[in-house]
Amino acid sequence: MSGSENGQASHAAAEVYSRQREKSEAMRCRVCEAATAHIAEFGYHRTSIGKIAVRAGVSQGALQHHFPSKEDLVAAVLDFLLTRSVEWFALARIDLAKGRDAFDEVVRRSWREQFCGDDFAAVLEILTASRTDETLKERITPALARWRELIDAELAELLPATQRTADELRAILTISRALMTGLLVHDRLLNNEAHINLVIDKWIELARL
Repeated sequence: MSGSENGQASHAAAEVYSRQREKSEAMRCRVCEAATAHIAEFGYHRTSIGKIAVRAGVSQGALQHHFPSKEDLVAAVLDFLLTRSVEWFALARIDLAKGRDAFDEVVRRSWREQFCGDDFAAVLEILTASRTDETLKERITPALARWRELIDAELAELLPATQRTADELRAILTISRALMTGLLVHDRLLNNEAHINLVIDKWIELARL
């Protein structure tokens, strides 16, 4: 085989490999989206590999080729969701850097866009289950560690535009997440949006002091 033919063969093989990777990544994304919706709707303990395969429209064998166990799948789903939350924060950081007044709208958007959808409901289910499931806790710890690293990197980018330290910003974000989780779990059950909005407004006032 000539050098030209070898080059063409290598190029063709590379294209096949690239298409296979794209196809595999698309399937992983579809499975993670299906698992997110299912966990949010039915909870962690009523989720199984078979149910996710049906919801994602793939065979159980194909799904288990990528995720051999439920823990493998859930760890991948959490990593998928936490990465998406960092992407949301990266966009919000652009607004936050504009000035202190932007903080108000970012907090309100965070409640609407991050905490009131399937993504956070699924994350909350997974984290709650890991409290008593040591195997699951061990599997998701790396995803949580990566998420913290990425959030810290975003905070470092935000610092030059603020008068706060990294620890102060991290504390504000932590309190915001805890507050909104509490609103979701407790006050949301009362279906009183006016009260929820008032609580968020009061938190904004305190955080801006």
